[in-house]
Amino acid sequence: MSPKVTKEHKDKRQTKILEAAKTVFKRKGFELTTMKDVVEESGFSRGGVYLYFSSTEEMFRRIIETGLDEGLRKLDKSAEHQSVWSAISIYLDELTEGLRDVADTLAPVQFEYLVTSWRNEERRQYLEKRYDLFVERFSKLLQKGIDQGEFQPLQPLATIAKFFLNMNDGIIQNALYFDEEKADVSGLAESAKLYLKTVLQADEK
Repeated sequence: MSPKVTKEHKDKRQTKILEAAKTVFKRKGFELTTMKDVVEESGFSRGGVYLYFSSTEEMFRRIIETGLDEGLRKLDKSAEHQSVWSAISIYLDELTEGLRDVADTLAPVQFEYLVTSWRNEERRQYLEKRYDLFVERFSKLLQKGIDQGEFQPLQPLATIAKFFLNMNDGIIQNALYFDEEKADVSGLAESAKLYLKTVLQADEK
């Protein structure tokens, strides 16, 4: 009888499979990546991969969810040790830095997934839930800033959160499609700060 597989062991195997999937997604894109590709990249058996994931879409969604959750948790944690405004400002600075080599990230693959999702109702509904989750979590962060006396917003928090997400995605798109000068990532990030500072009436003291 085989020994019981611990949760830690399962988590490690899942992480290794997802890292392999990330590598293939970056190399081939979402639509062209197959389960066979991930099996070969991971070094696990076909059954060993299918034990945890049934499709490349399931893998990619897990990667998206993990990335979004980690990003939001990092923002929340940052806001525990400083003002909410400082946490958001630092996030935008780090976004600028992180996009210096955007082609080596999953951003192009995520946009590929987004662009093809409008024709797939099940996928569209999934993305809508992720969108709603971001708006809810970011709105709560802004509410914390209000509670701490930092913000006096001029628009509903959900509207500000949605616009922030649009700005965020727009900055990433520019970095993907254009050269550094035309993309003007740092300029756009500063414009995003200016919008937020104005609409939130942020008190930076």
